Amino acid sequence: MYRASYDAESAAIAGGTPAHRFSLDPALDHIAHWLPAQRPIKDFVHHNTLHAVQDRPFHEGVALAAKIFGAHSYLPLADYQARHRSGRIGAFAIDWAVARAESDPVKRDALRRSLFEPDQTVHYPPVSLANHGIRERWLTHIGLNLNALVQPILFRLTANFLDQGISRWTVAQAGESFWDCVWRLVEGGFIPLYPFQEPEARAAINQTPDAAIRACLARIVGDESLYEQYLLEMLLAHPGWAGMVRVIETAPDALLARRRITLKEFIALELALELAFLRGKRGADCIPVAATPGLDQVDRLADALARPVVPLRLKVWHEAMEFSLYAELLRALPAKGGTAKTPTATAPTAQALFCLDDRECSLRRHLEELDPRIATYGAAGFFGIDFLYKGIDDAYPVAQCPVVVTPRHLVVESAVNPAEAKKKPIQTDFSKLHLKSNSALRGWIFTQALGLGYAARLAFEVFRPGSKLPKIKHLGEIDAHTELHLLRESDEPDEQGRFLGFSYGEMADKLEGILRTIGLTHGFAPLVVVVAHGSSSVNNPHFAAYDCGACSGKPGAPNARAFAQMANDGIVRGLLRERGIDIPDATRFVAALHNTSRDEIQYFDQHTWEREPQGWAAFRATMAEALRRNAHERCRWFELGPQGADPELSHQHVQSRATSIFEPRPELNHSNNLYCVVGRRRLTADLFLDRRAFLHSYDPDSDPEGDILLRILNAIIPVCGGINLEYLFSRVDNSVYGAGTKLPHNVIGLLGVANGVDGDLRTGLPSQMIEVHEPARLLIVIEQSPKVIHAAYQRLGALQEWLDNEWVRLVSCHPDTRETLLYTPHGWEPLDLPTDIPVPQAACSLDIFPGHTRTIPVHRLVKESV
Repeated sequence: MYRASYDAESAAIAGGTPAHRFSLDPALDHIAHWLPAQRPIKDFVHHNTLHAVQDRPFHEGVALAAKIFGAHSYLPLADYQARHRSGRIGAFAIDWAVARAESDPVKRDALRRSLFEPDQTVHYPPVSLANHGIRERWLTHIGLNLNALVQPILFRLTANFLDQGISRWTVAQAGESFWDCVWRLVEGGFIPLYPFQEPEARAAINQTPDAAIRACLARIVGDESLYEQYLLEMLLAHPGWAGMVRVIETAPDALLARRRITLKEFIALELALELAFLRGKRGADCIPVAATPGLDQVDRLADALARPVVPLRLKVWHEAMEFSLYAELLRALPAKGGTAKTPTATAPTAQALFCLDDRECSLRRHLEELDPRIATYGAAGFFGIDFLYKGIDDAYPVAQCPVVVTPRHLVVESAVNPAEAKKKPIQTDFSKLHLKSNSALRGWIFTQALGLGYAARLAFEVFRPGSKLPKIKHLGEIDAHTELHLLRESDEPDEQGRFLGFSYGEMADKLEGILRTIGLTHGFAPLVVVVAHGSSSVNNPHFAAYDCGACSGKPGAPNARAFAQMANDGIVRGLLRERGIDIPDATRFVAALHNTSRDEIQYFDQHTWEREPQGWAAFRATMAEALRRNAHERCRWFELGPQGADPELSHQHVQSRATSIFEPRPELNHSNNLYCVVGRRRLTADLFLDRRAFLHSYDPDSDPEGDILLRILNAIIPVCGGINLEYLFSRVDNSVYGAGTKLPHNVIGLLGVANGVDGDLRTGLPSQMIEVHEPARLLIVIEQSPKVIHAAYQRLGALQEWLDNEWVRLVSCHPDTRETLLYTPHGWEPLDLPTDIPVPQAACSLDIFPGHTRTIPVHRLVKESV
């Protein structure tokens, strides 16, 4: 549908300049490398914000990113110095970090002294391409703010074209590309789309995107050696929208209602808009970028890539802070021959399988403190069962697995009683009335008639939030009388190549994989509860970031239900028994969903029970009390939360936070995540980890070749590492790497959030999610020998760079000797931890957290003798 090719007419528009040095497609690939990779907000998946420099060592990559984006690399120097004065950065850690940074003893002493000198500017961002490049120099010289003129139009067109349900009228037509859509709007109307009444810009729209880009660059820039840098700097002025377009181009399934758009088309439109405003505001005689005075004094892209400068003092302070925090855990681990307080010294009465999520760390601890006969396990929250899930009210199936996994199976939820499902419920919720407004007249009537009612309701909810969620169905809240269609009845895939359900053999494969991974292959309790997690809140456009990262930012309830249904099937159990996993006939698996914002739990599929499982009533009562205690522990972070000793008041408070429309912090999510421990529960059962640890169950004795560990590392490195690094960088510079405050955010097209209606999409995390976070890299502690870990490491493939470049840190804790070794690019190094600093101790959790409003060092839980 393109109107012309890049022929003589295009060359004339471009001023006759032949394109023989600038290669467009490779240049766009290079530029796209620097763009954010954040997916639409429905699938908020945590990832390394600085993935573009992940192939470099951590500190070098951070310095390079600062040079490109104009961001802070570390906390202010004064923050580190204050932490040292308060005792959270130890002298031993400073010595360790200084020794790693400088080998010369004389220079080492000078470096150590310099750490304590005051300096208010050392953490300032460097001169960067985003803020001080050739484009900014040119715009300053000609006195024109092209961003303010171009971006509102560009963003509105793009947002409406990609809209996923906010707008009732979209400019996109079926099968139409973005460029064809723009051409139709420019040429198809009686009045041309503003500002394309300008002839040169309109002529560019009548070319292919390639031709338009070359033509506009020739007019605007003038020197082909500057084209790539100009395009990069132009996109860095709005990385959110540019990155979203690139994500949709490379992964069209990121959208439920698919759209055809490319980064090339997006750039072509922006350049055409720039040319239109440039000609309209400055005329045809405006100098191009290449003629800007003083341009030779501006850094080029190649220079920025070649000369990243790491601020040495901040680097040393940051490593010292991290090592102090790491030492808190490593010193508290049980010593060789030590006796950990094993929650199940006798046969367990119940077992609970949780997601490894750091928010479940405290709930597991409270459960075990209340009843030591309950054994808990941790694994990635999709529980090893990847599939596309279509709920009973869903229009589209969604992936219930990590984003790096492509599911091949479709699981559909259906009503147990189809007759009931056909009954149309009466619509009584005003919050859905906007869906009825399909015309301008009806929309105007609804707006005028109901505006006052909405205002009154809003005021009431602000000042008197209720304890129940609005009467709308929220993701993860599943009806009691539904069932999952799990068993595949045909081996013929559908037209998308997906199978409807699983065969019995596939079910057994999935269960065997996860049970062997967590080391639960025998000794099953009469009751096994599979606890997924999700989060519900009212004032939270980032709701998907609060759900399960292993389920692509969705609640894991469907996975827990599928796991329990498979594990309760007699045929599947028979297959597992043949493989050495004997689940007793009396054992019952139950699926549940932990709502992490309200600290409530929902149990599923009880209508399928013939009788109540053994120990069910006791488990439910214990879980209810554990949830109250968990809420109590969480409330110490909330300024308006109850600080007294009554868990019930705390439980009521967290429930009200989740339903309050004025509450931007329904929960603090993964704030202060720091550790990931892979090993047996007895390694951490005696520890108070302050809700900072991802806990993955693993039996080192059953994995001599590292095969199981390889599967675990393939999950925890991108998932836990991605969460950790997104929090780290959003905390270090929330304006560049984060999303800023939630308060002015608007949801745009169900794609992301922006400040106001014309702003760039904000990537990263809002300030309310990271304001209390301590920005330190994830420490992965594996209960296994270095030999076995290395065997798994050699098969990690691309994930090796996370470890080799120290984007996450790795420690081996030998299962027999408890010797701890740190992995470095040069091999394993012994850790010289201080022995003269006592590890804090307490009898139980309730003796530790009350009254604290900052992170708490790792404590040993020591049972008082009677």
